[in-house]
Amino acid sequence: MRRTITFIYSLLFAILPLMPAGTSATLQAQQMDQIEANGINLYYERHGAGPALVLIEGLGVGTWLWEKQVPAFSKHFTTIVFDNRGAGKSDKPEGPYSISLFADDLAALLDKLNIPKAHILGVSMGGFVALDFAVRYPQRVDRLVLVSTSAGGADHVPMSQETLALLMQRQGEPRQLIRKRLGLAYSKQFMQEADVDHLIDLRLQDPQPQHAYMAQVMAGASFDLSKQAATIAARTLVTAGDADLLVPIANAHNLQSKLPDSELKVYEDLGHQFFVEIPDIFNRDVIEFLTRVPQQEVRK
Repeated sequence: MRRTITFIYSLLFAILPLMPAGTSATLQAQQMDQIEANGINLYYERHGAGPALVLIEGLGVGTWLWEKQVPAFSKHFTTIVFDNRGAGKSDKPEGPYSISLFADDLAALLDKLNIPKAHILGVSMGGFVALDFAVRYPQRVDRLVLVSTSAGGADHVPMSQETLALLMQRQGEPRQLIRKRLGLAYSKQFMQEADVDHLIDLRLQDPQPQHAYMAQVMAGASFDLSKQAATIAARTLVTAGDADLLVPIANAHNLQSKLPDSELKVYEDLGHQFFVEIPDIFNRDVIEFLTRVPQQEVRK
């Protein structure tokens, strides 16, 4: 029971805004629209040109999460970002939701966009969706990038009781509570230098409806691909911060060990949303992995 509860709370933090300091939440997309897919309207944006790359956010997060990734990735790839069912500008029907349902939404979206195959990158709960998509739609996945995530199941390593207690805290002024929780995902240096008030404003100004939030939470809580992950043939990059308090680094090692054609990249002294803190380094590593010529690859 404790493992299930802490696993649920390891997802909860993703709903907090994670914008870097001094940036705008608006991106200039070549194409942005709502499109009917799998029975709902999904909001998406298309940027750049080249092989397709799809970015999948975590719990409650919208396309704004990728502001520091899209400009770099779109120089090399047709970069697709979209809001998951229940978040952002996409429809927010009543639940229940499931990770497989999110993956089916993605498949339907790619059908509508006439994209038969793509690189898939998912963060946190978006990593769950990426894994499920790779298991059930293997012919549609080129390479896979998994960020701050887990395969779920019995060997998922939960957060500490101290971290859980802070996430469960409900007493106090809302802005201060959010500030404390943001500190669980970022380094102390980032919290000192970032425009944290801006991050808090985003969280308070664009809340996710409670029914959709809980439907996403429960979808993640029941996720378990710990056995099926071994069937994924796609070449995979697993990435994580070694100071992640929400999805501890042991989960990245567990996940990488299950994937037959994979490598692990660990970022030192960084937490759950390390790609927001060091976008240039993360973007470079992902681009290198996705564009690497196969015969030049060296298994790590």
